[in-house]
Amino acid sequence: MIEQIAMTADHIEVRDGVPEEIKILPLGRVESKKGTFLVDDLSAEMILREFKDRKLDLVVDYEHQTMLNVQAPAGGWIRELRKGEDAIIAKVEWTDKAAEYLKNKEYRYLSPVVKVRKDGRVTAIHSVALTNVPAINGMFAMCADNDGTLDELFNEIEKEDKDMDLKEIARLLGLPEDATEEQVRTALAGVAAKMKEGSAEQEVVANSTILGLLELPDEARTEDVTAKIMALKAGDATLAQRVQDLEGQIKGKAADDAVAAALKDGKIAAAQKEWARSYALKDPEGFKAFVEQAPAMVPQGRMALKDAPEGKDPDGNQKLILKNLGISDEDFEKYADKEGE
Repeated sequence: MIEQIAMTADHIEVRDGVPEEIKILPLGRVESKKGTFLVDDLSAEMILREFKDRKLDLVVDYEHQTMLNVQAPAGGWIRELRKGEDAIIAKVEWTDKAAEYLKNKEYRYLSPVVKVRKDGRVTAIHSVALTNVPAINGMFAMCADNDGTLDELFNEIEKEDKDMDLKEIARLLGLPEDATEEQVRTALAGVAAKMKEGSAEQEVVANSTILGLLELPDEARTEDVTAKIMALKAGDATLAQRVQDLEGQIKGKAADDAVAAALKDGKIAAAQKEWARSYALKDPEGFKAFVEQAPAMVPQGRMALKDAPEGKDPDGNQKLILKNLGISDEDFEKYADKEGE
């Protein structure tokens, strides 16, 4: 009798909060952020045949790392595939790390990577990823639907007594012994709903703490939390940019001061100003060492010139020049004073 009840839905094995089977791809027309594709009977047949022919386990990775050029550790290995009532179902062997993630509900969804041919049918499954943001709209949540919860209840009952009949189940549920299968299923669904409500209440308590930290009201929705977190991230980025700009200004002023001091001390020429500033920005200590070791040039405006001597030609140089030019002293005396009038 128990088997007849359990077979009315896909039987998903769950042990200690970790699913031994997972629904990895919905059947029918599947809508996703990457487009729409079809998983019908023909598609399911091609998927199962390709998996069988390849003779390789399918990897369950983290966030599609297998598709990236990075290290991609496995979270689990898919050993078997079968077609269920509403999905392609996989039997998976989890790693200890992935099992811990699932027990703690740190990962909730799966996201398959599929091969799609021109008519839109899926022909094969490349890999499956643990993620919290699946591309498929309405993707199955692991260990979160009513079927999984009912299966857990059936498993527990079967563990207690494999020979237990419908009357005993009805008695455990507080129903009369002549209760029908439909009444038993309804009662089990009610128990499952209460279990789910209890989990939801615990999540609300945890979320209330998060809402308090984010300074959001208790009635805030998921999108409100997301928006707040994104705003905080944006604020951090703006602050970081402001700090970076300020650091740039400080370094620029320090470089300008160092170059000005070097010019003043005659350690560099004016033509070297741009080169010196670039050097001071890139390597302040190196530029400082260069200035300390550079010989001092004569700074502009500091040339030590003596005052012109009194008299027209105290050293006799002028007469020598005039003689070489063929100008007599008499002509020079006669015309020299008139040139400046």
